[in-house]
Amino acid sequence: MEEYVKLIKNVLDKIKPTNIEIKKNKDMYSKIKEYIESKFKKNVLLVGSVGKKTFISGDNDLDIFVFFNINTTKDTLEKEGLDIGKDVFKKFKGQYTINYAEHPYVKGTINGFKIEIVPAYNITSTEVLKSAVDRTPFHTQYVLDNLKNQNDVLLLKQFLKGIECYGSDLKTLGFSGYLCELIILKYKTFENTLKIAQSWTYQEIIDLENHHTNEFYNKIKQTFKDQPLIFIDPTDKKRNVAAVLSKEKFSRFIFMARMFLDEPKNTFFFPKKIKINKEKIINDLKLRKTKLIVIIFKKPNVVEDILYPQLRRFKQRTINVLEKEGFNILNAHEFADDDCGISIETHYGHLEKFKETLGPRIFDPLDNQEKFTQKHKTIWFKEDRFISEIERKHCKIEDFIKNWLKQDQFNLEKEGVPRNIAESISKRFKIIQDNNLIKIKSDELWKAHLKEKIKVY
Repeated sequence: MEEYVKLIKNVLDKIKPTNIEIKKNKDMYSKIKEYIESKFKKNVLLVGSVGKKTFISGDNDLDIFVFFNINTTKDTLEKEGLDIGKDVFKKFKGQYTINYAEHPYVKGTINGFKIEIVPAYNITSTEVLKSAVDRTPFHTQYVLDNLKNQNDVLLLKQFLKGIECYGSDLKTLGFSGYLCELIILKYKTFENTLKIAQSWTYQEIIDLENHHTNEFYNKIKQTFKDQPLIFIDPTDKKRNVAAVLSKEKFSRFIFMARMFLDEPKNTFFFPKKIKINKEKIINDLKLRKTKLIVIIFKKPNVVEDILYPQLRRFKQRTINVLEKEGFNILNAHEFADDDCGISIETHYGHLEKFKETLGPRIFDPLDNQEKFTQKHKTIWFKEDRFISEIERKHCKIEDFIKNWLKQDQFNLEKEGVPRNIAESISKRFKIIQDNNLIKIKSDELWKAHLKEKIKVY
């Protein structure tokens, strides 16, 4: 127990913001707030982890909301919101880009601070939401009113960062900061959270404010179908705070929490750097007698929250097409850090020259039977069904993929390839395999194919 207390203290010493850091954040926000309120006559609020006093040292992200009257049109809110944001960055000599959530906002850096200027409607209740971001001030106020043990939130956040489960962006699909805060509100301490997580079941329901009755929970599971954790938003009973959390990250958290409880170590919070040995990974594939095919194309010029869902859809569509053809797919991963594309690991890289094709049953309409027997020279029966065989156009997986993807954008989209991916592939794509795999530049890809990822802890 003494060793555990010492470990936790050492972690907190590293991640807890100092009073100087807190003051610097406060001063920077005050300057921006005063400027906006003075020049634009708008109310301003600091939200996010800095606003809720739950930020980890070094994460100096100032999420600043600028409020508009509820009767303001969406077009006006977007235009004036961007104008205010751009003006702030020019005033304080920062660098910015235009980002998009439900509506556009300005994001960038000023004097080492990461700043977001987000326009929102000034509503009095989540019952009258005009956009998803309008909930955020209610989240901030709820946490400020109820959370007393910020240290445990910091520990949970850093633990999740260490095990690669932190972040509700559509690339990570993990735990959001707000979800961490609510979990600690529910379970009180970091250690207790890890222990209770061992008893979580699939579609675990946590209803902090008891918005719903037990009898209603089955209906809630249908409403939030395929979402492994259901944490009812205390400020909006219709929303699941954990909606983005994937089954993989949910499972990983439970397992890693169990490992930590069995043997608490600093590396769960600050993991060892993974050494990527491309030659070893490629050699392991040979030992496994599997084949890795990588499809690479130019990264579409869209934000990650659009790109990664599209890459996953493309990956799944490719798997479906290959499996329908008869290829046995073992693993598949998407990546878009340096190079961009998907990888497909298959048990067999080639198929037989001929494949069976099913015909009608002997009891089906005669016309159907005759069409099949006229089309195929050789036929036989499998039980009461006509069977024949057809020659494959492509027996090698790389040839099949190349033929499938060598279409224009319109036809690729008809095939189920997402629009931005289809546009990029229609211009140019490469299929990389065997000895050329080592040329691929993507830590995401190589980490995905490491077979000993858990051992770094």
